[in-house]
Amino acid sequence: MANSLKKLYLNIIWHMHQPYYKNPISGIYEMPWVFLHAIKDYYEMPWHVSKFDGISVNFNLVPSLLKQLEEYTLDNIRCKFLDTIKKEVSQLTPEEKRYCLEFLFYSNIQTMIKPFKRYYGLYLKKTKMKSYNYFSNGEILDLEVLFLLAWSGNALRKESNIIKELIKKQMNYSENDKLTLLDDMRLFLKKIIPFYQKLRESRRIGLTTTPFYHPIVPLLIDINAAKEAMPYVKLPNVAASFENDAEKQISYAIDFFNKYFGKNPESFWPAEGSISSDTLQLFQKYGVKYTFSDEDVLFNSLKSRDRKNLYKIYNYQNINIAFRDKTLSDLIGFGYKNWKSDDAAKDFLERLKDIYNSSESSPLVSVILDGENAWEFFPNNANDFFEAFYGAIEKQDWIETVNIDDLDSIDVEHKNLESIRAGSWIGGTFSTWIGDNEKNRAWELLSKTKLMVKGEKISDKNVEKQIEELLMTAEGSDWFWWYGEGHFSKEADSFDYLFRANLMKIYNLLNKNVPEELLKPIKKVEKRLHIQTPSSYITPQIDGKTTSYFEWIDAGIVDLETASAMDTSGFNFKKFYYGRDKDNLYFRIDGNFPSIMDKNFYLHINIAPKTEISIYISQNTNIKTIDFNCSGIYAKIKDLCEVKIPLKCFMNNNIEIFLTLTEGTKLVRVAPEYGTIHIDLDGDFNYNWSV
Repeated sequence: MANSLKKLYLNIIWHMHQPYYKNPISGIYEMPWVFLHAIKDYYEMPWHVSKFDGISVNFNLVPSLLKQLEEYTLDNIRCKFLDTIKKEVSQLTPEEKRYCLEFLFYSNIQTMIKPFKRYYGLYLKKTKMKSYNYFSNGEILDLEVLFLLAWSGNALRKESNIIKELIKKQMNYSENDKLTLLDDMRLFLKKIIPFYQKLRESRRIGLTTTPFYHPIVPLLIDINAAKEAMPYVKLPNVAASFENDAEKQISYAIDFFNKYFGKNPESFWPAEGSISSDTLQLFQKYGVKYTFSDEDVLFNSLKSRDRKNLYKIYNYQNINIAFRDKTLSDLIGFGYKNWKSDDAAKDFLERLKDIYNSSESSPLVSVILDGENAWEFFPNNANDFFEAFYGAIEKQDWIETVNIDDLDSIDVEHKNLESIRAGSWIGGTFSTWIGDNEKNRAWELLSKTKLMVKGEKISDKNVEKQIEELLMTAEGSDWFWWYGEGHFSKEADSFDYLFRANLMKIYNLLNKNVPEELLKPIKKVEKRLHIQTPSSYITPQIDGKTTSYFEWIDAGIVDLETASAMDTSGFNFKKFYYGRDKDNLYFRIDGNFPSIMDKNFYLHINIAPKTEISIYISQNTNIKTIDFNCSGIYAKIKDLCEVKIPLKCFMNNNIEIFLTLTEGTKLVRVAPEYGTIHIDLDGDFNYNWSV
């Protein structure tokens, strides 16, 4: 019989982070993501919690984010994006117009652009036009305002009468409308940090922090930590020691947190969940009582993947560690975005109930994930999801959400951990930040700059402090994330430049010539998401193999082969092909399907907003459709997956596609990881297929 006193303690941590986007040479913010997520997410996420008296969750606030949020409230803030759109459209240079007409479509098509009729119309125009010259000044002005409105979160929309009126107006905005809107948004930004302070003081939320500029601390302390999880990794030629910098990143973060919240943090979320034995000892030195990492780090350390070991608190040399449930975390971050909100909440509860029922004592379930980037892929900025999610959890008497300040008082099993194998929340390794040529090159340039500084006698304390900050900024994890073949970003070149600019500025401060190697991009070839649009009708044979070289030659192609922050199953999506004839739409998905054949894996072709084709990966391909009542759908998986869907199945010509792979009910892969593939079924192949 179950213990009547048993509880499932749910520890939710929303990780709030952005890299430091300010160009140290110009003093201008190169990218506006802090501002955009501030008007959309940073206030809104605790606002959701504030509506539920029975819910307590935690937020990890990275100091480099707090620093930028504070600067965006200042009158003299310099930001490339804001400086550009504040100008009258008629005064924009051709280059500034091109910048606007590129950046102002950086919104999710389904959830942010389509809800605004005028915005969607301008988006369709952009997909059809080869030149930005086709946009009038009035259209660009409308686009500027609509972009800002689309990025406004529900909390801001509810509070701002200005936004309500501009949404009602729909189009034909004035320059005064735009400037009034921007002023209103800047005032809103000033409410964000005080809101966290208020909720923490009333114990509605708990707060954690991260080493200041979000570095991979185990690699700063000892770069050989990479070999613990990857024995054969190719390490960079690094002669400098960053161990003192690791300590500064931690101590400065503690001081910065204290400045805002009046006490030192007792809990740390290490950047990317990356820990090692040396990292934990350093945390302990600075009074950190609790830290967190990923289940892969635990399983690697225990040399066992028994999931019953996951839901405990571990003690390693007097520091407590809880490990995140990867499946539950990834379902929220990547899986539930196109579910009905009630179905997502129900599914989450059922998974928690399974954990509860299979645990002999009260389990601690840690759900830790990015707190800002997923919500633009949910309808209504995830407002409906959070209403259902928090509402369902609040009603369960067997679940208690945990404020991290109360972790000492909950009745959860504690176990000693004899050893820790260094690793992160991405596959339990550090391969995302070290090991390939570009990532290693960045480490080597960082090392050379650090050694140069060490050899200088710096008498000016202000210069010395600036150099210290620049080195710490360059140690942030995000720069290394975008190097190599791992992750795709349209702004990869900007990340590359910002990393090198921090090092170049150090040479400037010391009145030394900047080495030529710092002037050259590390990212030799920017990795763009490869897109080939269809050039003609196709009618391929649906047999799960390459029947003929020519059957897909005129199809559209999307390159999906990028690294994932999700579970590592050995499977990767490679390419997505699409095309049509007069009667059917065809998909082809390339990946190493033979490796997962007949092993309880399912491929799901999700057609937004809620339709799904679910395919069991086996020699006898079985198809199940959800909310897709249409006959004639056929698929086959052998070496690859091929699918035929009658065009009569679609209600309109514009559809959004994304792929998921599950092992049973466990989410394993999503592609594209953020976003969808947009397909226009119009027959004009020159212009009307777009991604």
